[in-house]
Amino acid sequence: MMQASNPSPTRRLLAIVLVAASAGILFGSGPILAWTEQLPPAMPCQATLQSVAQRWDTLAGRLKMTVPYDTVRALERQAESYRFAPAPDQ
Repeated sequence: MMQASNPSPTRRLLAIVLVAASAGILFGSGPILAWTEQLPPAMPCQATLQSVAQRWDTLAGRLKMTVPYDTVRALERQAESYRFAPAPDQ
């Protein structure tokens, strides 16, 4: 009987990083656009990066790919409001 070989920890970590980065690019077009808008204007390729990010944000919005990020972000804000809300007896 053959045993299935386990991938090395480095390979597993690389796979996790690639999946996370891909998900971030696919579903996080808004934060990517905000990041490009904060780049210094003197930076080489800043205008190109911002243009590409703007087009990707527009396309992702049309395809409703921003919904998962917006949902998670709204849940995070809601949890923060519960966490930092004043005590009920105050």
